[in-house]
Amino acid sequence: MNAMPQAHDHHHDTGPPPAPSATPSQSYPVMGMHCASCVKTVEEAIAAVPGVESVSVNLATSKATVTFDPHKVHPQDLATAVKDAGYTLLVPEDKPRTDSHGDHAGMTDHSAHLFEGAQAEELADYRRRTIISAALTLGIMIVGLGHMLGGLMRVPWHGDPRLELLLATPVVWWAALPFHRATWAAARHFRTDMNTLISVGTLIAYTYSLVVTLWPSVFSADGAHPAVYFETAAMIVTLILAGRWMEARAKGKARAAIQELLNLRPATARAKRNGEFVDVDAATLVRGDEVLLRPGERVAADGVVILGGSSIDESMLTGEPLPVAKGIGDTVTGGTLNTTGSITYRVTRSGANTTLSQIARLVEQAQGSKPPIQKLVDRIAAVFVPAVFAIAALTFLVWAFIGPEPRFLLAMKAAVAVLIIACPCALGLATPAAIMVGTGRGAQLGLLFRNAAALESLAQIDTVVLDKTGTVTVGEPAVVGEWVSPEIDPREFWGVIAAMEERSEHPLAQAISRRAGTEEADTVAIADFAAESGQGISARAGSSRWRIGRLDDRRAALKADSPLARDLAAWEREGHSLALVSRDDAVVGAFAIGDRIKPDAAATIRRLKSHGWRVILLSGDRRTAAEHVGAQIGVDDVIAEVLPQDKHEVIRKLQSAGHRVAMVGDGINDAPALAAADLGIAIGTGTDVAKEAADITVLGHHAGAIADGVELGKRTLSTIRGNLFWAFFYNVAAIPIAAGLLYPFTGMLLSPAIAAAAMAFSSVFVLTNSLRLRAFRPVSSA
Repeated sequence: MNAMPQAHDHHHDTGPPPAPSATPSQSYPVMGMHCASCVKTVEEAIAAVPGVESVSVNLATSKATVTFDPHKVHPQDLATAVKDAGYTLLVPEDKPRTDSHGDHAGMTDHSAHLFEGAQAEELADYRRRTIISAALTLGIMIVGLGHMLGGLMRVPWHGDPRLELLLATPVVWWAALPFHRATWAAARHFRTDMNTLISVGTLIAYTYSLVVTLWPSVFSADGAHPAVYFETAAMIVTLILAGRWMEARAKGKARAAIQELLNLRPATARAKRNGEFVDVDAATLVRGDEVLLRPGERVAADGVVILGGSSIDESMLTGEPLPVAKGIGDTVTGGTLNTTGSITYRVTRSGANTTLSQIARLVEQAQGSKPPIQKLVDRIAAVFVPAVFAIAALTFLVWAFIGPEPRFLLAMKAAVAVLIIACPCALGLATPAAIMVGTGRGAQLGLLFRNAAALESLAQIDTVVLDKTGTVTVGEPAVVGEWVSPEIDPREFWGVIAAMEERSEHPLAQAISRRAGTEEADTVAIADFAAESGQGISARAGSSRWRIGRLDDRRAALKADSPLARDLAAWEREGHSLALVSRDDAVVGAFAIGDRIKPDAAATIRRLKSHGWRVILLSGDRRTAAEHVGAQIGVDDVIAEVLPQDKHEVIRKLQSAGHRVAMVGDGINDAPALAAADLGIAIGTGTDVAKEAADITVLGHHAGAIADGVELGKRTLSTIRGNLFWAFFYNVAAIPIAAGLLYPFTGMLLSPAIAAAAMAFSSVFVLTNSLRLRAFRPVSSA
């Protein structure tokens, strides 16, 4: 047939992923970082290596992403530079290579195992140091405060500073050793960081108490034994170690989302070898291998079905709960779950090229990137620690010269409290922790954020442009209206339609054929089949001549006020393509063919508008068709009859008018518009995840995923802002209190031990607040 075709403005990409750049980024684990100052130190150390083009260090993921010239720099050079700065960069012994399962974010499988081992060892070390330190600190408190037990128990050695010294020494010199080592490494390079604050504060309290214990007359003129602060030094170490232990555990939970996805890769697959299917290591699969997939098994690599049929659960990629029917010619994605039948598929992508590996790579790149707001944090961190030392010194001098007696003790207590409470742990974790958890949760829901800057862009958007075909519509022609003459036998009618359309290659014929397949019909033999140029198709069935197509001559003969003529006019106003059916000289049927609107499109538009966005529908279709769709889904404006190559100009014009624009397209021929927009959101299949034009990629086809991505992005950004507010507010409020601001009014001075507890709590609070994103559920499924 040759009915009026409906314009389509998209196609599907089945080509290979883009080739890597000449100087690809590599990610390496970094051990020993705990604050924004640590990040700055590691970045500067790596950036100073000749041949390094760029470096970004992420505190939450504990990774450094480095772009360098492999002809000038060996990874071991980077490790040496980081070691000199007081940290550990884990690099493979040989040059970076691609993991057999997939190189996610440039890390080799060997590096990943090193990282996991180092993390487990670090966690165990913190646990061990915390438990021993806590036990010794408890002993110190019992000795130091034994007189408070009174009649409860007899403690003859209470208040003995020598016993406190004995218990405190292992805490200060063994449990706190990581702080001292890091402080020394920084001092050798004339730098300071949060470890400096902890180490100096602890050693001041310990050294003063040591002198008082061994030579009490040094600080006492009347012969009384001055107070010692061993419990303060020990408690500072114990609380900060406990905080780091909890921090390390929380980071592990935050990283879990990507690892959960990667764990979906089956270890073995049943592949054809020498004509027989045998179990093989899934990592050995290569393009062209034939793999048998049985019920309940997971797909081992991306492929195309060559035999059989089944339903595949793709929820781990798309977030869509219903299994997807798969038959010969359909694609299957590694990690998805086969539910019912058995199929054989041919591998098209394996290793680092699989969709699952691409997802992991993109998510880790997003987790390692920094939004513009983080640059402000980095600048603050660079001057924060020296400023804290200056405030602590000023605090000591003020108390020492104008404070009440005992001046020196109060001055030391206030200065140490300032040093301890000001550690910028929370400040350094505020942004990366939320990004890591948010992007990981997005991956579980089928939402991929290309970088952290995309999150910040969401806050500035005021206009969203939706490509029509494939975004708010299904992108496949279907019968959306029909009329069948009551004077004809329906079984005969649908039998003839099915037989004729089966022979037509026209795209709209397939829509009518699918509709005919849903009816009970007689088996009809046809003869003299012919395609009539510009009109459609014709054939003989029995003694009658049937035609399907435009049939302008038959339409002209219809009475203008007949029900069929009115239906045809209405369908045409809605922009649908028309196909009439005639038997001999009489019209016996008619079809309106159009692109169906996705069931959740209207709800999606309402959700987008609830964020204060103006929603525009963009289409290459005729204006009548586009406006009909726009009216049904409730958009604010419709821009129609736009050629694919001109879509980016629409975006530019909106931007020139002062709007901040988000573009939503299928990620293929919409790439120029996606790239031109302030925020590009690509919606499509898993094969499109490597598209570079989009800032956010939505896997799957349901329109609601667009709003899901917006809501998750805004929730993540809100969490970042909450974290930063807490981190800044905490330091702004805590430092003056630690310095003694409230002393004139309350007569109380903040204990360094309480300061240590508050500092540890601030970091745990930021991480815990970020972890709440793991429970994010879109509005549509909440």
